[in-house]
Amino acid sequence: MVNLIYPPSYMNVYAKCIDATLPNFEPEEWIKEGHVYTVKHFTEPLNQEEGMAVTIIDEEGEEIHPSPSHWSFSSNRFELFSIFLN
Repeated sequence: MVNLIYPPSYMNVYAKCIDATLPNFEPEEWIKEGHVYTVKHFTEPLNQEEGMAVTIIDEEGEEIHPSPSHWSFSSNRFELFSIFLN
């Protein structure tokens, strides 16, 4: 079982796409290079090569899922940053 980490209410996490190359499968939805997405939740690193699994949402607040079996993106595709709110 993988634990999901939700950012606390005083922090927003964002992911700027730096790698939008397509995977081996044809995704239903995909990301755009240079675009900044809001991170809904993420996992602890799965292993050193893969980084974390990051679930992102679009401007309307809908999750972006590459396929029914892939609900998240590898954090290696993004530059992650956080903003602490007052």
